[in-house]
Amino acid sequence: MIRFILFFLFPIGVFSQSLTELKAFDYRRADSIALNFPKKKFKTVNEIAAVLTEDLTTEQEKFRAIFRWITDNIEYNKSAQNVTDATKIVRKNKAVCQGFSNLLKEMCNTVNIPCEVIAGYTKTEVKDINKSLKKTDHAWNSVQLYGTWYLVDVTWATSKYNVVTHKYVKEFDAHYFLTDPKKFILDHFPEDKKFQFLDKLIKKSTFTKWPVYYTDYFHFNIENISLQKGFLKWHINDTLKIYVTTNATLKNAAVLVNDDKFVTPVDLKYDEKLKKYFFNYIFPQAIKSDFTIYLNDECIAEYLINVKK
Repeated sequence: MIRFILFFLFPIGVFSQSLTELKAFDYRRADSIALNFPKKKFKTVNEIAAVLTEDLTTEQEKFRAIFRWITDNIEYNKSAQNVTDATKIVRKNKAVCQGFSNLLKEMCNTVNIPCEVIAGYTKTEVKDINKSLKKTDHAWNSVQLYGTWYLVDVTWATSKYNVVTHKYVKEFDAHYFLTDPKKFILDHFPEDKKFQFLDKLIKKSTFTKWPVYYTDYFHFNIENISLQKGFLKWHINDTLKIYVTTNATLKNAAVLVNDDKFVTPVDLKYDEKLKKYFFNYIFPQAIKSDFTIYLNDECIAEYLINVKK
């Protein structure tokens, strides 16, 4: 993993309402330009970036056009692990995270949008819970718009990891475009803590103890699941009560224990006083297992459990 030494400071705690406004901006024009761009007419990365943004006037639209062009034209492919040069990536149309991040940085810098690469760690599978973080396994970016730095992950915005097939499906995910740092830290831990962009920094040991949060956790705008430790010790016949805080409408819930072929539906209720959804679950037997929570038929979070008699 390539490490980058930065010679400037990033402001901490500067994320405010402007992030919400930029996230909610109407990017249809920028997206249309990016998704209908005739790449074959242009030979260099610099030329592509310049033409992509020439008819756009705002910084966020220029950045969005570049970001969206990459997600539409570059495929995540492990065979391109050693392809990190931006020109080669565009020529081969494939890369892994380091290549995606390098390409985004170069295209942004070409049109005078400051952008840097961040090395760090991620959580994508249940085996990552309590994992020792020694060698970085991912790269993403920070981008400066109107003097403020924001977090993005163009790799994860390009493809969605299917937890069942263990394959990447090309599908744009807007969550990883200008992401709230409080949500970004749930599955991205930077090697250099200053790139957390949080007022109160999170320790590496805290990050490793969290459960694995899947993308639909963010899509449902979940603020909190009461079960916050990734490893759970429990006893059979004891009732496990799980609360979920979200402004989304939840219709159903289910759990999956170990390698069961089918999920087990649970009775999802809403507590009017607490303004939270909740459900109960009782483990019928002693088991060491994975424990996955589903909401609205989507995989939300996964845990490790040790249930004893």
